[in-house]
Amino acid sequence: MQKILIAGASGFIGRALIKTLESQSSLEVVALSREDKSSPHSRLTWKKADLFSLKDISEAMEGCDQAVYLVHSMLPSASLVQGTFYDMDLILADNFARAAKAKGIKHVVYLGGLLPLEQQNLSWHLKSRLEVEQCLQGCAPKVTILRAGMVLGREGSSFTIMRRLVERLPVMLCPRWTSTRSHPIDLEDLLKVFLCTLTDESVQGEVWDVGGPREMTYLDMMKTAAISLGKRPIIIPVWAFSPKFSRFWVTLVTGAPRALVYPLVLSLRHPMLMRKDRAFPRKDLMKTSFEDSLKRLVPQDEGDVHAFHTPVVLKAPKHVRSVQRLLLPKNKNAQWVAEEYFLWLPRFFSFIIRIQVEGTLCRFYLLHPKLTLLLLDKSIERSSPDRQLLYIRGGLLAKRADRGRLEFREVLDKNYILAAIHDFRPRLPWMIYKWTQAVVHLIVMYSFGAHLRMIEKLQKDKS
Repeated sequence: MQKILIAGASGFIGRALIKTLESQSSLEVVALSREDKSSPHSRLTWKKADLFSLKDISEAMEGCDQAVYLVHSMLPSASLVQGTFYDMDLILADNFARAAKAKGIKHVVYLGGLLPLEQQNLSWHLKSRLEVEQCLQGCAPKVTILRAGMVLGREGSSFTIMRRLVERLPVMLCPRWTSTRSHPIDLEDLLKVFLCTLTDESVQGEVWDVGGPREMTYLDMMKTAAISLGKRPIIIPVWAFSPKFSRFWVTLVTGAPRALVYPLVLSLRHPMLMRKDRAFPRKDLMKTSFEDSLKRLVPQDEGDVHAFHTPVVLKAPKHVRSVQRLLLPKNKNAQWVAEEYFLWLPRFFSFIIRIQVEGTLCRFYLLHPKLTLLLLDKSIERSSPDRQLLYIRGGLLAKRADRGRLEFREVLDKNYILAAIHDFRPRLPWMIYKWTQAVVHLIVMYSFGAHLRMIEKLQKDKS
């Protein structure tokens, strides 16, 4: 019996995929979630895992044959997040790739997005999808990439946003991006494609575009949806509308989280169409028209739109996640970066802050070791030349937390370093921390990034 792990199992597509796989007697499913969950189904096991933790993912993958990656990090993952959604996406994908490689996963399936033929000047949303693909390639003997446009399904965020716009606006001012063409796909068709990909080896290990039988503009979709909903909005083309203003009114009208809407709207200027030479070979699985999808979806209510919820992590005690992308100088690795950071930091603070290293312990102190600001403990077991991990053990500026950690890791073929703090719990009162220590940390990391760029420049000058 094949055991399949699903990362992103709590999302809209993940939950639907679980139901599809439950019907297959030859498949067993391991579903990951941030929360403890149980299942009455004998072939479904829920495992609690923080996808920002390589250890959690590795333990969950034990004994699995295939793995499905459905994660897109658009929403906050901590009480305070410092960093971009695309760097968060990258560190999650890197965790997944490292775990898959270490645990001998035979086949990985990733659901990304359709990309324009001209892949220049992509929005960061689309660049992020492409980076995740690059990160996952090579993490298993076979990696299958499925690229899809808007997925039409109850509880789907993109479909719900479109539905709410049509239902709530008697007059629709349609900016230029509404004339952009795309290839929507019905959720049921996408699930058939997933099942085929997981069970038919002949389609595995490729990059496939998936979509419905007809390309449409977003304006065509909204007009068709309006008719199905019994609405007759007045549609006025306003070509001067900027994407920035569009994302404001989309957020205002639909109630969707700004962190979700903003990257999506900025991507809509790109045509996202299936390429004929990369179209998924089983066209018979993708026959549902947009109109037939609406006939099924319109009578239903919206349901529980997972992407519109406040993430469960925000209900936990106040904690911080900070991720910065730094240039990795040529012929250097994460171990060198970590060592360079500890040498550079005292110079940056001009002797105000000093560092003392004793074995695996690294102490940041103010003038005297008794005034320890932060105490870090390097994990020898979980560190490697391409990833350095240090646990935060306390100090005047940090509460002791078992999962609090600082890491430096190489990504994207050793071109970059991700410097990240996870599950940091400050000792200072929260508002004071946000406007003092948190700001200082960003200044430090940006300055260290400039230091690494200077080293890279000096290397080039010498060569």
